[in-house]
Amino acid sequence: MLNRQATASTVSLRTSKRARAQIVMLLAQFLLGMGVNLIGLPSETSGVALGVTVAALVGHVAIALGLTVGAILTVRLAASMPGHRALAWSGLLLVVVTIAAGVPTMLLDSNWWSYLMAVGFAALLVVYGRLYLLVVRDGARRAG
Repeated sequence: MLNRQATASTVSLRTSKRARAQIVMLLAQFLLGMGVNLIGLPSETSGVALGVTVAALVGHVAIALGLTVGAILTVRLAASMPGHRALAWSGLLLVVVTIAAGVPTMLLDSNWWSYLMAVGFAALLVVYGRLYLLVVRDGARRAG
């Protein structure tokens, strides 16, 4: 019994850390995306602004990959937590849809696709914030 409880506690701790990491990456993603949005796409800039927007865009793409890997890891961790499994899968689905909206945003220079990315960001904050709070609450309940 004790070993099973320790394992559940470890999974809970790892899941809360993973959800928190997703939230931090989402915030960084938002700030880099807004930077690119305000400065302009690389095709719209020159000089120092071009270097800054290229760096921000590369960071934006790198964090998108990190969010994808993090979402997959979160699904794997939450697999043994029936109450949290659906949130983890929702997070993965939203990450994929939000990233998929980024491609036409770049190719078509469309504000509507950019808006879909913003909606995805907001939904992901809710999903991973809720997952984090639920896991922390469950861990405190189990410990107390």
